Formats: sequence, C-alpha cells, structure tokens
Amino acid sequence: MRVFELRVARRFLGAQRRSRFSSLVGVFSIAGVFIGTASLVVALALMNGFSGQVRDRLIGRDSHLDLLSRDSAGLPDGDSLPNLVEKTDPRVVAASPFLGGKAGISTGTSADGIVVMGIDPQRATKVIDLQKYMTVGKLDLYERQLDSGRIEHGIVMGYALASRLGMMVGDKATLVSLSSAAALSGMGAPPHMERCVLTGVYASGLYEYDANMAYVGIPSAQRLYQTGKRVAGIQVRVKDLWQAREIGQSLGGKLHLEPLDWLTKNAALMKWMRLEKILVTVVLCLIVLVAAFNIASSLVMGVLEKTREIGILRAMGSDSGTILRIFLFQGAFAGLIGSCSGISFGLLLCWLQNHFHWIKLPGDIYFIDELPVDVHAMDVVIVAVAANVICWLAALYPAWRASRLSPVDAIRQE
Repeated sequence: MRVFELRVARRFLGAQRRSRFSSLVGVFSIAGVFIGTASLVVALALMNGFSGQVRDRLIGRDSHLDLLSRDSAGLPDGDSLPNLVEKTDPRVVAASPFLGGKAGISTGTSADGIVVMGIDPQRATKVIDLQKYMTVGKLDLYERQLDSGRIEHGIVMGYALASRLGMMVGDKATLVSLSSAAALSGMGAPPHMERCVLTGVYASGLYEYDANMAYVGIPSAQRLYQTGKRVAGIQVRVKDLWQAREIGQSLGGKLHLEPLDWLTKNAALMKWMRLEKILVTVVLCLIVLVAAFNIASSLVMGVLEKTREIGILRAMGSDSGTILRIFLFQGAFAGLIGSCSGISFGLLLCWLQNHFHWIKLPGDIYFIDELPVDVHAMDVVIVAVAANVICWLAALYPAWRASRLSPVDAIRQE
C-alpha cells in the first residue's frame, strides 16, 4: 500500500493540469529549501574552518600551557624546571623556558614598538611550531662578541614586521627595553640596548603576531629586560591539547606554579566563535522555515485543486490514512529534493574552495589569508535531518485537511 501512496504523491508533486500557479509555488518552496540547506552547509563549514585554523595557528604559534610564577618575580631556574615538568607528568611532550616583554626596535631608518620573546631555540622547537613557519633564513638566535666588546645576537621576526621595518636577513637593528618590560625584575631598571642581526623571517598566518612579534635567545632577553637569570615561565606542549587545563592544574599544584592553558588565554575568541556559529545557524534556519511555509501553502493549494482526485480515491476505497500519507509524502518529497540538492551544491562549493582556494582574505584584517572550509559530517547530517523534519511538519496540516474531505462532498463539489 505504501508503494501506491508514494507513486500518487510523486505524481501530485508534478505540474498541475489546471493550474500552473500552485506548481510554481511548489518549485519556489523547493528552491527555498535548496538555498537554505546549501547556505547552512557552507556557513557551518566556514565557521568550522575559521575556528579550526585560528585554533591550530594560535596553538602552533603558542604553547598548549604556560606555567608562571605566583608572584611578579619570575622563576629563578629556567634550566632545570623544564626537565622537572617533563618528568612530573607523562602527558607532557616537551617544556621550554620563555621570557617576554615590550621593546623598541630601531634600524637607523625606521623604528617601532614590538613584543620580543626570549626562547631556548633547542627546546622551543619541540613546544611551538616556529621552525615550521620559517620562510626566509633560519631559526638562529646565536650570540657573538664584537670587537668593541658588545654582544650581538640573532633575532627572528614575522614577515609583516620585517616588511614594515624594511629589513632583510643580515640587516642589523637595535633593541631598547621599555620601562614596562623591566617590571619583571621589580627594580625599575633603566632602558637597556641590545644589538641584533635579522637571521630569519617567519609567517604564522596570524597577521597580528607576524606584524608585532620577534624572538631572541633567553640570555639576550635577560640582558634586555635586566632580569638576571630569571625567566617569566615555562611553556609546555601536551599530548592532548584538550587536556591542557587538567594537566596545568595538576602541575600547578605539584610545582607551586600558576597554570595558564590555551583555552583560558583565548577564552574570549573561542566564546565569540562558538556564539557566531550558533547565530549564523539560527539565522539561516529561517530560510528553511520560510521555504517550509511555502511548501505548506503549495500543499494547501494542491488540496483545493485536487478535491476531485481525492474524492475519487476515497470512493475507490482509500481511507483517510491513505490520503494523509499521500500528502505527507508529497511534502517530504519536496523537502528531500530541496535538501539533497542543496547539501550537494553546498558540499561542491566547499570542495572547490578547499582545492582551488578561489576566495582570499586580506591578512591585515583577518587572522588568515584565505577563506578556510572544514566540513563536519555531523553538521551535514543535522542540516539534512532538520530540513526534512521541518518540511514534513509543514505538510501535516494540509495532509490532515485532505484526509478530512468526504468523498461524496468532494465529488459533488467538482
């Protein structure tokens, strides 16, 4: 019996013999579902891609977890503490000391204020992906003594910063510590200058960091900020980044340090991206909802136009349940055609962007330089189910109206 109902529903979905208007409304309703589902698939893929790219690049540029001193004095031992951190918890992959602050940089022809991070290049490459981001030169933070007795050291900076300063690998500059950077020592030391040579340029894909961040060796940063042998904290990489907070709390309690995981450091950004995804989904669902009302309207008109056919079906023995299912199937067909074609088109657009990268983004405005797309299978399933459920619900009232028609009254009316 279900085969009969499906066949009749499919024929009812086609062009009307007496009125093309309701058929046109049906086409528009299917087009609405098509546009809504395609938009949802693309929008969710963009939200996933954007949040994933930002998360990966934030984590690649930064550590999963920072362990900081519980006071402003910093940590006294940056050599043995990383080894202790690695031994304390087996979930830790690597640990490295760091020291950071604000500094001024002058090349003789230009000057700017930047953030200078002191790292141990041997350890840091196991914690952050700076080596992977190098585009020109290499990660060489060497130190050498000049004939004048002063020490010259290597510095690595982002491509946007190097371009703004007009520097190329091999060019020299002077770093000057700012008063706020010296606060770690608690001594209010006067500004200190360090000579440096650009040894490498990196491009992390995060414009704000590439335009403002430079790296030097730990000894150079300690002299620049006059912190003695102290460091600001320990950067930690863990096996599972989603366990960073739990691991940080464990290490913080055992080593009497203050943990700061990547989720806490970027809490506002991650919360904004989650909220944006929800809002975009809700707004685009309205398109499907409008299309569902169109489906209901087209079915109501179809019931009015097919009064004679309904009467004949009832007179031939079809009960009210059969009529109800015929129009429910008709609405379900409309939703299925629109959602399947819309999802397919949305997936096609995502595939094209993933493979050809047609749409670019200005790096000085966004975190990334091209539109990222990441399709999650569960999102596609949710969109498909939601669209078809909405369309099926929209068909309930017209189907109920059709099932309530009396066969005698229907035939007499015609």
